[in-house]
Amino acid sequence: MISLLLDTSNQALSVAVNRNSKMAAEINTNYKKTHSETLVDNIQKVLSIADIKKSEIDRIIVARGPGSYTGVRIGITVAKMLAKQLNVPVYSVSSLFVLAVSNHVTGNTVPLIDARRAHVYGALYNIEEDDYTEVIAPSYVEFKALSADVDEAVYLLNSQEKITIDIDEYTHVTPRISEVERYEKALKLEDADQLVPDYLRISEAERNWQDNQ
Repeated sequence: MISLLLDTSNQALSVAVNRNSKMAAEINTNYKKTHSETLVDNIQKVLSIADIKKSEIDRIIVARGPGSYTGVRIGITVAKMLAKQLNVPVYSVSSLFVLAVSNHVTGNTVPLIDARRAHVYGALYNIEEDDYTEVIAPSYVEFKALSADVDEAVYLLNSQEKITIDIDEYTHVTPRISEVERYEKALKLEDADQLVPDYLRISEAERNWQDNQ
């Protein structure tokens, strides 16, 4: 089983090729650059490094969000295009789950993406080596409210992203989407024609439009 995995949810970029759920090649970057400029090139690079032809890909796995509206949309669009071009299934995975498993942290973990205005995209997972339990589903929530519901856990944040919430302790994590295949039940089989980003909230432009109706 050859899987191509893509995460363009935020500033960091993670592209990987897995063979039988084990990483064959991956490229992870953590700097601010438009993913539309680099994603296709990096897909070609990981395939070349792993000595795998595009025609050998059996499935595509993409982070569906939440995250940057533009970033998530780029990854979803490329995943859908490749799935239809290669006639292979496409699976999605929460961008928060990608963060949760990227550092091999076990136990209660709270992956966070700063959403500004004291809010986050967050979830609570109990992570084991080869299994997990979703305790709090991914949501857009005020950070104080989320943290009040959590007793003991490791908070995970990408410290290279802008952090505006009031948080004292957290562990830095850079997303590595190659890790998600250790947890098959986290992957959701999608219809390539129907797959859309999971932003967890509407955009400000959409909200303003609704307010004016």
